[in-house]
Amino acid sequence: MNEPQQSFNKALKIMMGLGVLLPFLVASYTCQLLCTSLVEKALTFSAVFLFVFLIFWIVARTIVQFLDE
Repeated sequence: MNEPQQSFNKALKIMMGLGVLLPFLVASYTCQLLCTSLVEKALTFSAVFLFVFLIFWIVARTIVQFLDE
């Protein structure tokens, strides 16, 4: 009976890990390509990180809703 809860917790940890790691990688790569000054890097990183995180979260929630149906 504990098996579904453990698999859910494991899946949640993986989703949160990917939700932070993937946007971080995309944002850091984008900053390296586009920006030269530290202020530009900080602003671009935060904007791209937030945008990619929101995209990831929307896609993840959509997949979860489709799987629940």
